[in-house]
Amino acid sequence: MNRVETHLNESELRSLIDGSVDDASYASWTKHLDACESCQEALQTIATGEIPIDSLVADVDQANPTEQSAYWPAVARVQAEIAEQLGQRRGTVAPDATETLTDTDPASQDSTKNASMGPKTPRESRDAISGELDFLEPSDDPAYLGQLEHFQIAGVIGRGGMGIVLEAFDTHLTRPVAIKVLNPQFQENEIARQRFCREGRAAAAIAHEHVVAMHQVAKADRNQVAFLVMQMIEGDTLESRIVDGQPMPAGDVARIGMQIASGLSAAHKQGMIHRDVKPANVLIERETERVKLTDFGLARAADDIKLTKTGMVTGTPLYMSPEQTLGEDADERSDLFSLGAVLYEMATGIAPFRAPSAMGVMKRILDEQPKPPHQVNGQIPRPLSELIVSLLAKSAEDRPASASVVASALASTAQELGSVSPMQVPAIAASDAGKISGSYSRQTRRYAIAAWTAAAVAAASLAFALMFNRVGDKGDPFPSIVLPDNPGTVWSVDFSDDGTRLLAAIEDGTVRSWNVATQELEMSFNAHRGIVWMVQYSPDGRIVATSGDDGMIKFWDSTSFELLNDFDAESAVRGIAFSPDGKWLATGNRDGTLHIIDVESATMLRSSNHSGSILGVAFSPDGKWIATGGSDKVVRVFDCQSLEIRQTLEGHSGPIYNLRFGPTSSMLASVGWNKNAILWNGETGQLVRRLEGSEGDIWAVSFCQDGSRLVTGEQLGAARVWDVATGEPIATLRGHTSAVHNVSLDRTAYRVATSSRDGTIRVWDMSELAE
Repeated sequence: MNRVETHLNESELRSLIDGSVDDASYASWTKHLDACESCQEALQTIATGEIPIDSLVADVDQANPTEQSAYWPAVARVQAEIAEQLGQRRGTVAPDATETLTDTDPASQDSTKNASMGPKTPRESRDAISGELDFLEPSDDPAYLGQLEHFQIAGVIGRGGMGIVLEAFDTHLTRPVAIKVLNPQFQENEIARQRFCREGRAAAAIAHEHVVAMHQVAKADRNQVAFLVMQMIEGDTLESRIVDGQPMPAGDVARIGMQIASGLSAAHKQGMIHRDVKPANVLIERETERVKLTDFGLARAADDIKLTKTGMVTGTPLYMSPEQTLGEDADERSDLFSLGAVLYEMATGIAPFRAPSAMGVMKRILDEQPKPPHQVNGQIPRPLSELIVSLLAKSAEDRPASASVVASALASTAQELGSVSPMQVPAIAASDAGKISGSYSRQTRRYAIAAWTAAAVAAASLAFALMFNRVGDKGDPFPSIVLPDNPGTVWSVDFSDDGTRLLAAIEDGTVRSWNVATQELEMSFNAHRGIVWMVQYSPDGRIVATSGDDGMIKFWDSTSFELLNDFDAESAVRGIAFSPDGKWLATGNRDGTLHIIDVESATMLRSSNHSGSILGVAFSPDGKWIATGGSDKVVRVFDCQSLEIRQTLEGHSGPIYNLRFGPTSSMLASVGWNKNAILWNGETGQLVRRLEGSEGDIWAVSFCQDGSRLVTGEQLGAARVWDVATGEPIATLRGHTSAVHNVSLDRTAYRVATSSRDGTIRVWDMSELAE
């Protein structure tokens, strides 16, 4: 039936609510509803029990509604329905429907606390979830609850309004994953199922270090159950960190906030709006403290169900934007308001719009402005407080222009308040760094203007001021090719011996093999759980070594990529280096352990510990020395046989991110934080010279074949070629839009490969310098 000229009757409205309408009618009727206030009110009346939502909101004041308010009977009816559904689903007795249950009560929150995490408590027994997982097929392994396609289901991690989150094992790729299954009660609603899958596929396009990776969107062949396969994160939620009304340290607020904003920025660039930014959807990795946003777009998938069944708008009321509470379209700045509410709660320990009821929360969001965070918690710096206040502006136009602007400001604040690990500094598009707008940029008070300006330009990792110095500087015109669309940050690259192949270590746990001549992806395979930090060919080219955030060192056949052996280093491994003869591998761990591993047997020969994390390791060309650098700002040179320290080189003002020996001498280059690039005599410990001219933190360094030149990779997306004898820069390679994290030099030709946080690899033809 196709009717838009007249109003929808009660039967048609009820069909919309219970999902029994055909697709053609659904499309036509919902289009009519979009423009017809009369039918909207009728739909709300039916859904909430004869009482329109507008009348409920109008009757709510800053405190609880009066006893005579129509609000309470409507809430009681909704609660009774929910309680009955929960009781039927879980086999429990429904609670008394007269109990108050609001979004400010923990009992009413989405129970999916760890949406993509390993469970922190024992898994539920089969009896406890009897009937809830009827869609699973039997598993041949009694250790599992059942099977969904090729995924073995180990247990239930959590439950939410839209689905059940399961801990699973992918038998094809041999890795743990988290699977979100659309609630069985919604599986019969084809519109909801299509939206669930469509939003899942859109979220899968977001490849960023601060967004939980979406591996797969599927429907089971046997029972057509819709499900999403996500990255498994070991850790907890921000919600669990905000406890007992206690504020978090200002440095943590800025550090976590900058990562949330960076993840939002990546999503917004893909045209994706989160719509439900809240502490429960912010995951924090256990070892790295790195933030991951989850459930992107799934709040939108709830629209078709929640809006038609209850008249409620989508989102969690405590963190909703004013436009969301009014049922208006949400854009990027709606997510920024929600981020502001989360930051406010982190900074003060108090949600900015809390009230005894959901309706009370929504009214406060529309009408009230909370006290600035620095007035509630004196430990919060004024600039950070002003930024949070600007995010909570009632009008979207008065909020900061973009998530990348907010990430930039928070990154600067985080660095001013304390040291930030390089694993936690997000990739932020430099091109957005100066786009300041909204009420925050229009503050007339001097401290507010100065705070915003400093936040936007002060951090070395952002270096906004340097962007003006680079106007017209497009780098030197060396030809390059681009290997694009890698699924996230490319942390390292390495050329094969013959220069035909380039291996790449990716943040999603994969290693990719590219054919340089054809620019084709030859192979991609899962190597580690979590980030692959390093990939490196052995000197003879027969073996490839990889290291990961999972603490594993793995050795692969360089032709077939068959796994030959592995070694558990028990902590994330950032730096690896083969000895010149290829018999040993030196590894540097996050916990400060240096291992020497026998490559053939993958056994430890010896180890040494020192303070701080090790971020880079290197063998001398004669194999006698091993150099390390890391978070404690010190370069150490060890005797390879005894691991006794021969030299301690001090001169860096911050963490050391990488180092390399020259190919034919004792020359040692170390690079790191705040433009630090130093040349040393590794044998005597003498500082030879500092290299001046970089534009930010330096992440990578490598020497050319004869040691006369070296190449560095920098925070603002440039790679730089230096003359070792003079210490002068002789060429600048620009093209990346984010930090260059690794460089590799082709041993057969004058080519340099650079890898970046922007998800691309560039191969530069440097033959002009050889002439």
